[in-house]
Amino acid sequence: MEALGLILLAGAAYLLWRGRAPRGCPRCGLPRALALEVLRHRRFCLHVAFRACPFDPRRGLYRQRR
Repeated sequence: MEALGLILLAGAAYLLWRGRAPRGCPRCGLPRALALEVLRHRRFCLHVAFRACPFDPRRGLYRQRR
């Protein structure tokens, strides 16, 4: 019983140490892989209503529109 508790505690500590995965797009909340597909014009972003989302997930910032 103590070993099971120790394993669960170590697992919880590992998850807290690793942290959360970074979100792909802070505006629409798409995961990073889907935000990269929007960037490559392969996926439609519902939040911005056009194919090229202004958030660049590779750099983590918004692109300016001209």
